[in-house]
Amino acid sequence: MDEGDVERRRHRRHSLTTFRRGRAIIGSWLRRQGRYKALIEQTLDRYNLPRFLLYVSMIESGYDPHDKSNKGAVGLWQFLPEGARIYGLRVDYWVDERKDPVRATEAASRYLGDLKARFGSWHLALAAFNAGYGAVLRAMQKYNTNDYWELCRHEDGLPWETLLYVPKAIATALVGENKSFFGFDDTVPDPPIVFDSVPLRGSVSLATAARVVGSTLEDLQRLNPHLRRSRTPPLGSGESFELRLPAGTAAQFQASSDSKGEKLEAHIVRFGERLEEIAKARGTSVSTLKRINGVDDTTEIRAGITLLVPPVSSRAEQAAPSAMATLSAEELVLVAVPDKRLTVPGKKRIFYRVISGDSIWTIAHYFKVKEADLLRWNNLDPEATLATKMVLDLWVDPDFDTSQVVLVDPARVRVVTTGSDEFFELVETLRGRRRIQHKCQPGETLEKIGKRYGLTVADVERINRLGRQSELKPGQVIVVYQNLSSSERAEALSKLLGGEAVSDDKSGKKGDKKADSDAKKDGDSDSDSDSKKAAEPDSESKDGGDAGSEAHPPVTGKAAHEHKSEEPSGPESEAKTDDEKPERARGSGKRRSLPAPPEAPASERE
Repeated sequence: MDEGDVERRRHRRHSLTTFRRGRAIIGSWLRRQGRYKALIEQTLDRYNLPRFLLYVSMIESGYDPHDKSNKGAVGLWQFLPEGARIYGLRVDYWVDERKDPVRATEAASRYLGDLKARFGSWHLALAAFNAGYGAVLRAMQKYNTNDYWELCRHEDGLPWETLLYVPKAIATALVGENKSFFGFDDTVPDPPIVFDSVPLRGSVSLATAARVVGSTLEDLQRLNPHLRRSRTPPLGSGESFELRLPAGTAAQFQASSDSKGEKLEAHIVRFGERLEEIAKARGTSVSTLKRINGVDDTTEIRAGITLLVPPVSSRAEQAAPSAMATLSAEELVLVAVPDKRLTVPGKKRIFYRVISGDSIWTIAHYFKVKEADLLRWNNLDPEATLATKMVLDLWVDPDFDTSQVVLVDPARVRVVTTGSDEFFELVETLRGRRRIQHKCQPGETLEKIGKRYGLTVADVERINRLGRQSELKPGQVIVVYQNLSSSERAEALSKLLGGEAVSDDKSGKKGDKKADSDAKKDGDSDSDSDSKKAAEPDSESKDGGDAGSEAHPPVTGKAAHEHKSEEPSGPESEAKTDDEKPERARGSGKRRSLPAPPEAPASERE
């Protein structure tokens, strides 16, 4: 057997494999077509469009409402978000009507009708549905022809995908309309989609609806693929929302008290607001909010989104903030800046705490300040990420509206210059430690000094930026930390804050403590998953607590030897939650709270 025979046999095997794979794909598409064929053809008839356009949906998505392209196009007809909105489809946190077979087919019919009216040729209209109106128009103008097949002959005319798109639509239509000829007459189509629609005045979860009508959550999700959170969205006064139920169950559902919706209230998220803060204000837990709102990733929660929340509980009302004679040390917020004496004429100073999803760009854009100024005021690296709970110093216009943003109360803030004596003294006192400058005596080692102050060798090395083999000289000054008792800490804080009454009460109100505990417990799962995405800290820093954690009690004996110190940072004492992870800064391009720039309409994906 010569080389040519081997190549021919290899080619035949490849062709046979491709043929079998192609038949399997077409067979699965023709089977799924049964679910949506009647719905699509009725809509096309209503818009006076040819029924062969049914096969456009076949090559776009294979009749899978959840299909998503690598360009972000979604649904039976593969709309991009901006194109979908142009044709009246709702795309937001709660609903994505690109996945709704009924609404998406209506929009696709209008769009295809518009393209046919613009180009006059179905070949050009289908090419524009794939590549976009502008791409086809430019190719026509460049080669001075309105013949689709002529455009296919020239370089740099239509995209390669579009050259194949129109022939693919024609081929699938030929196969679909001649199933017996092509050997698909034994393909059994899925039963057509049928359902009852009921108008709702309140939000209802699909699980509740399924229980009432004796169905399953999976069945209701198949009937309502456009509901992204497995429940109907929040509704305003006088609004209603159509829920689809299995055929013949509408009366049964409407007779149930659950048809009126759950007792939930709408809450519009402010810029910088976290689930932990919302939960605490409503007297509920973060896990409850996540369950109600279908939250899988907290970075999805951004300014302007409407969440569903339980009515305010009596516990939350009792825990509402009130004027207090004393200020808890844990309520102080230390903001370290390059120069605390900085003032910006004609601007007002505010303090913003970073949350999950924030970036330098989004913060600068929201507060209408220059990125360069934001970087300079806070000594930031433009390419690095921001850490949650960082508190940024901003100077904004005096008339800037702060009602829709969560800011740190300036009465709680103490601004200090980074690395100053005031900085070290205040931050370590807040942590329940005293900063001591120890003068080395002859014969002393890092280990001996560490044991004396209840620190490990690694602690002393890290604090002083020394290596394990560093030799100490008599008279050399080493910085160490020593734990304070509660009374010593309170006395030191009172002195540092100029005689202000300072409470060392760490328990706070019972309602607050419970909400904080819930927030910490609810954030554990996301914190664990987030930690897998970020680099693990070194062994010395793993044991370091949050900047605002409670002061360590005096440590003695073996515990003192094993006690881990930590690097200075802000003094917040909030529980670590799921938003405590590094977020992308300007360099990464992740923008949390602002709408994306307009995308090409409909299926313009090239």
